[in-house]
Amino acid sequence: MDSVTHILSIAMEAGKIMLENGAEIYRVEDTMARISKYYGAKDQHFFVLTNGIFVSGEEIDGKAFARVEHIPVHGADLSKVIAINQLSREISQGKYTLDEVEKKLEEIRNSKNRPFIIQVLATALGSGCFSVLLNGSLRDGICSFISGIVLGFFITIIFKPYLSKISGNIIGGMLVTLICVLCKHFGFADSLTSMIGGSVIPLVPGVAFVNGIRDIGDEDYISGSVRLLDAMLVFLCIAVGVAAVLICYGKLTGGIVL
Repeated sequence: MDSVTHILSIAMEAGKIMLENGAEIYRVEDTMARISKYYGAKDQHFFVLTNGIFVSGEEIDGKAFARVEHIPVHGADLSKVIAINQLSREISQGKYTLDEVEKKLEEIRNSKNRPFIIQVLATALGSGCFSVLLNGSLRDGICSFISGIVLGFFITIIFKPYLSKISGNIIGGMLVTLICVLCKHFGFADSLTSMIGGSVIPLVPGVAFVNGIRDIGDEDYISGSVRLLDAMLVFLCIAVGVAAVLICYGKLTGGIVL
């Protein structure tokens, strides 16, 4: 029989991957509990916060096990959350030994992100489509698509590797607003409001915001509040970046036609 320490370590690793990739608190706790219970760890306790996991248990010989993991708050990769969910279902069906689960978790953690060009095109397509959905014209959508390409390169090459969340979102908001303002100024677009609204969409932390509300609904008030605060901080940073460019442009030209 596998030791409780080994079982809880594997369960904690699964929870860690889910939490750092944007999963809800209740889903993380439920997955950890399912894995540990299936492999025979009966006396275990899990306490999960947005940026931390606390696990305790007891071996058959009475030896205690306790572990704490700090999970930095950052972006989401829901493909990994889905992979862990699928793995937990297959565990419940008896398809894996504990050692095999450990290898599968390592594969999921080290799985590669989407190709660079796909990420950039997805960012651009999202920006262009949302611009049209926000009552923009086709020309507005094309301009937002172009600003989305620039934003995609900025996010993958500069923002994620080198910048903090605050500075990255401020600069990102400034960058797309500048492109939209120039398109409007030179007559390539119709509605500045629609272009900016669509262009900043890739920066908006929708997963964190929705999960924060869901966590509060599930009575995980601490985690929900932290996620909502994190999302609101990003909203504020985007707004600062957009406002800075609009104010500067307004001072230079004497006004802005939205």
